[in-house]
Amino acid sequence: MFLTVTESAQERLTHIQEQHKGQLALSYNDVPGGFACGIRGEFSLKLVTTDHPELDTPIESTIGDVYTQSTHLDDLNENIKLDYKKEKNTLYLTGDAGMINPDIAVVDDTNNKLY
Repeated sequence: MFLTVTESAQERLTHIQEQHKGQLALSYNDVPGGFACGIRGEFSLKLVTTDHPELDTPIESTIGDVYTQSTHLDDLNENIKLDYKKEKNTLYLTGDAGMINPDIAVVDDTNNKLY
C-alpha cells in the first residue's frame, strides 16, 4: 500500500503543523449508527502527540511512514492519494476505487477537529 500526498496537500499540512504539533496518522473513526450507505465510519488525519497502540501499521508515503489501524486496511485501496482543493479549503482522500473521504478532517489526539 502506498499513500501519495500531493504537493498542495503537503503545503496545507505544513501550514497546519506549524500551528499544531504532532506526527501525522490516518485514523478510522466509527460513527455511531453509521451512514445510510452501510459505511460505519470515516478516516481522518490525526496529529498524534501521545502513544496510540491502535495506530499499529505504517503506510509508505511520499512524506514518510503514516500510521493507521491494521483493522481498517481493508477499507483502503492499494494506491491512495491525499490531495487539497484550495477553492473549497478541503483535504480529500481517494483510492483506486474512487473517493474515500471528500472532506477529511484534521484532528488532535483527543479527536477535536483542528481543520
